[in-house]
Amino acid sequence: MKIISVASFKGGVGKTQTVINLAALMAREGKRVLMIDADAQHNLTDFFCPDNDGPTISDVLTGEGEPLWLDNVQEVRDGLDILPADMRLLTLDLAAVLNGSAACDKRMFDFLECVRMDCCYDTVLFDCPPSFTTASVAALVCSDEVILPTRADAFSRAGALELIAQVQSLGRYHVAPRFRVLVTMTDRTNLSRQVEAQLRGSGLDVFETVIPASVCVGESTYAKLPLYEYAPRSRAAQGYEDLVREVLRDG
Repeated sequence: MKIISVASFKGGVGKTQTVINLAALMAREGKRVLMIDADAQHNLTDFFCPDNDGPTISDVLTGEGEPLWLDNVQEVRDGLDILPADMRLLTLDLAAVLNGSAACDKRMFDFLECVRMDCCYDTVLFDCPPSFTTASVAALVCSDEVILPTRADAFSRAGALELIAQVQSLGRYHVAPRFRVLVTMTDRTNLSRQVEAQLRGSGLDVFETVIPASVCVGESTYAKLPLYEYAPRSRAAQGYEDLVREVLRDG
């Protein structure tokens, strides 16, 4: 089982869309995927189960979840489950400021160990908020890989390097995931091409695949459909098809 966090310190770079489309395409390929919404804004939860009234990641992190890990997740499609989020994550962040987050980190680790031991999933995908929070730290310290969606703009390289440095600073957790940059929202401008070239020449681990900018991405989110169902012939849909092949190829 591989655990992947999708994270960035910047909003609007395509984190949630990347989780949605990676997860849906992996499930279509016959993989078993668990998505975990680690963002208090709970956009991933709203996409797949907007009427959720069951357990959430908050219950897992506080130790108040169901005794069996499987009773905390919801099936949303064949081969695709979710551990939802809610606004209670904000309360957890305040508690962490006062008391520390080590207990929450351990509870997430224990939850994932139970998942791993039961061999229920091929991949776990965390959707992280654009900041360090109780839930995002718990996600990152458990991850084998961190995907960094990065727009092709003037601040992209600095933002990616800062997030990598901050995650690596969590030294007490012995964190050593693989960091991979995913260039998103590219267009045909000279700036976009120059920034992409700079990223590829920077020494960062950059996916071969890029995700083109497309109005279809926002429309598919509004329609609550993955891109391969909403606009399968769009350039963005093809980008995610290429990305899932690259992720699965690299193990």
